[in-house]
Amino acid sequence: MPERTSRAPPHGSGGYDMEVTLGDVLPTPWTQQGARFDVDEFLTALEPSGPHSSAARELLLALRHARARVEGSGAPSTGTAADIARAVLEIAVEWRMPVVERWAVAWLCAWGDTFLRLRWSSRSRDGRFRREGRALGSVSVILGTRAATVLGTKSGTVQQWTPEEGLTTLARLDAGPVRALAVRGDWMFAGGQHSSFTTVGMDHPPPALERRAAITAAAIGSQGWIGCGDELGRVLVYRPGTDGWLPLPASASTDGQVMALAFRGDEALRAVWGDGTAAEWTFGDPGADAAGAWRTLAPATAWLAAAAWDEDGERLAVATVSGDVRVLGEEGPAWSHLGARAVAWSFDGRLASASRDRVLVGEPGEEAFEDRLTGDDMVEHLAFLGSRYLITTRGTEVVQWDLSHTGSELPASGVPVALMGGDVVTAVATDERGRAAAGTALGHLREYDGRGTTTAQAALRLTGSRIYHLVPHGRDWLVASHVGAFLWSPNAAADAVTRLSTALCTAVAVCGERRAHAEGSTVVLSCGDTQHVLRLPNTVADICFAADGTIAALDDAGNILVRGSEGGPGFAALLTAGSRLLGFGATGPLVREPSGTVRELATGQGLQDPSTTLPAGSGPAARYDEDRLAVAHPDRGVVLHSAGPRPPVIAAGQAERVAAGDRRIVAAADTRVVGYDVLDPAAGREGVVQLRIQATDSGYDLALPSGSHLQLSKREFGDIDTRAAQSVDSLSRVVFAAGLVGERVWQAGFDLALDAARGPFPDRPVRIELDADSETDNLPWELLHAANAPLGWFNRPPVTIVRTVRPQRSPTNSPGQPRRPTMLVVRGTDHSGPGGSDLLRSVDEAYDLMQRRTRRSNVRLAEPQPVAIEQQEQFESALANPVDLLQLWAHCEPDRVRFSRRFPPLSTELVAETIAGARPRLVVIVGCRSGTLGRRLVQLGVPCVVAMRSEVYSHTVQPLVEDFTALTLEGAAVDLAFADALHRYVLTGQPGAAAVPMLYLATDANPVLFPAPRPAEPPS
Repeated sequence: MPERTSRAPPHGSGGYDMEVTLGDVLPTPWTQQGARFDVDEFLTALEPSGPHSSAARELLLALRHARARVEGSGAPSTGTAADIARAVLEIAVEWRMPVVERWAVAWLCAWGDTFLRLRWSSRSRDGRFRREGRALGSVSVILGTRAATVLGTKSGTVQQWTPEEGLTTLARLDAGPVRALAVRGDWMFAGGQHSSFTTVGMDHPPPALERRAAITAAAIGSQGWIGCGDELGRVLVYRPGTDGWLPLPASASTDGQVMALAFRGDEALRAVWGDGTAAEWTFGDPGADAAGAWRTLAPATAWLAAAAWDEDGERLAVATVSGDVRVLGEEGPAWSHLGARAVAWSFDGRLASASRDRVLVGEPGEEAFEDRLTGDDMVEHLAFLGSRYLITTRGTEVVQWDLSHTGSELPASGVPVALMGGDVVTAVATDERGRAAAGTALGHLREYDGRGTTTAQAALRLTGSRIYHLVPHGRDWLVASHVGAFLWSPNAAADAVTRLSTALCTAVAVCGERRAHAEGSTVVLSCGDTQHVLRLPNTVADICFAADGTIAALDDAGNILVRGSEGGPGFAALLTAGSRLLGFGATGPLVREPSGTVRELATGQGLQDPSTTLPAGSGPAARYDEDRLAVAHPDRGVVLHSAGPRPPVIAAGQAERVAAGDRRIVAAADTRVVGYDVLDPAAGREGVVQLRIQATDSGYDLALPSGSHLQLSKREFGDIDTRAAQSVDSLSRVVFAAGLVGERVWQAGFDLALDAARGPFPDRPVRIELDADSETDNLPWELLHAANAPLGWFNRPPVTIVRTVRPQRSPTNSPGQPRRPTMLVVRGTDHSGPGGSDLLRSVDEAYDLMQRRTRRSNVRLAEPQPVAIEQQEQFESALANPVDLLQLWAHCEPDRVRFSRRFPPLSTELVAETIAGARPRLVVIVGCRSGTLGRRLVQLGVPCVVAMRSEVYSHTVQPLVEDFTALTLEGAAVDLAFADALHRYVLTGQPGAAAVPMLYLATDANPVLFPAPRPAEPPS
């Protein structure tokens, strides 16, 4: 059944004739108006387009947030639409929106330029409940309401965050940092330095205050009264309709700045000061200037780091400088929170406190607390948005946590919810397997797989163990830290960390079995039990190996030492202090000078002419390939910089650390680690990915489209041979093992090839053309899939698999003038099928169903019934005339085909030659272990063959044969027809149904074997 659609009317002069589907298919405006389409116009057309699928709702959310993020970033822009596309991709990856992610990649492909495809982020694990944006300046104060969160920045901007729109700007305070906020309904008050303030939504805003102290607290009453307190401890009130501000008499018992204010109804204003004193001012006659008096609610007990009143001004929460979080009027602390710098109330009575690296959320005085919520973020300010969301900020970053979706984390029994983070990433690395590793300022290690999932963690557990450098060493990681060199083995039983040295280690390097690490000004080279030492005048800054084992070491004063492999001849030179090594070029070490100029240091010739100059202000760099460098830029983000004429490729954002290798880039800023693939849309073949698999002595060699090779061991495959696997349990193990192997293939770069094959069409099906040699042909490659994902056949859009075979003869049925195809069915006379099934009855039933299904198709049945075959003469006679589509139902083995028990079987070669003589376009073989015959038929010129890998139950295979034949005759590509038919076959409940059939296709054959006839031209 086709998906229902709702059509949006054209909008504006460049309007969209847009269909918004109710499934997961999203509109692609770039196919109508190009990649630079008007995003605002598209949003306007999309919003009223009728009912939305979850994917369409996610697209709206991502586009709105991306537009706000780009418009408010203030970062250098390469074009608004392109920036929004990259921001949509970032949001989709980190917020776990797979359909939107595919849509954003297609949009970026539509530009036609190479781009950095964000593949994963360390924040993606929190994507179900984490959303983030970037404010226009470092956040200095934040206030939550029931519908939004308002924040003020050090630059004076006042912005609003909502779950639907992200950040939007409300006002600006010209005098600089915003120090206090108050909101009630549509009224907003923001105060700052020297008693300056601004308001929004007030018909009668208050007059300016005398230029004096900074406003540190504010509140708005239900009638529009405004209260503000300053850093000198003063409290002032403005009542609309009066001449100006009324200073309330100071209380002799208070000390410090006003920390928080709240109106309690229309009669009272409550305040708390820095010394912990809380008091209430009750207003008398509204006509009197300052009628009333302060009433102490709580005496000074401890100096405060933070304070907050709840919405009604009834409850006061404070964080003391000694680390207690207390609630006014309740005995004892609510909890202990050392370093707490902010507190906030939710609108359902929960309390939150935040320190630099921890957020606690709970209900004071209750034993039941939230489940645990964890993240990597550091926190400076926090507020609740309604009762569902917690908003935290640090610097310019604003993060929204959905507390209703945090139940999958481990519960923290008897303690408040904890949001942990704050350990800055100081080193990153990546390897050819797609893994990445990160080290931190506190000596923590974390390993990620190619999808950004944390696969291992460890800690050096030594004081001052800052990590400086990481490199892969086989399946392990070599670690340079302030307290020495370490070898981290994540695959060990307990994630073993082995200490190699105790001296300051700033650099490490690996070349095969050889490794090197710095010990102060010394470089120690190790290979097995053998060690050599290189000495430099100053502390080592960098070490790197060339492919032949030559090593270069550079110290922080610019002294460089180069030695050949196995202690061979080398040389020393003096470079500019502060130079860094980027690897080896064609003639020697590649050196980056402090100016950003990159040169090669040739043996005996000194520094060569500059090969390139990095962008001004660039941070660390890593060599990506022969002529490109991955650069971490604090303002521009990650830059793929070319020494040649190619323009730079930029992933906007912030980057402080970078590593590169094998078409991947890993970058880090603060606590966040991200992984990029370099995607060149021109490198992909439309809708096709080619893989080649060959058997080796130890396993299998898989060649990826990029040219790289993945070695798969026989151990990894386990028992992935379904010829003998029949039970549901054994087949389940086969599928599970195929998922593990498939995950390795996907992470090794296959997912990038899929992106390139889809190009600018996010819902384009992709066909994998698998070139498997005869030794690997029996393995169920059709089962390969990413772990925890559907088989590609059943995915949306589908990823199909065909086995390509190079014909040894010309095609048996070359494309020519369209004609009505002929179909023939032949079968054996042996009644005994697998499991005791009646083979004859199954074939006849299938034929009858096919007759009904194809009655209206453009096909001619060669015979009214299946042709029964017993011996060679009958078989050759049945195939004496050409046919277009042949179904063969018989018992097969790799070397023979048996039609009857009364006569000897025919050889596979004889059967193949006889069939090829009839020049069919498509052959469907329903016979156990018929892969050898299928492969041979394609070699003899048959364009397409379906064969069976293992035992097949002829009755349950009927839906596959029926659907595949009918869809192919209707003009569908064979792989897509096979995918649909296979889906029905699986629904029969046959164990291992997807592991049985194999689809062979001749190399370069057109997958549309029977083009649909064109409609007749109307008479002129």
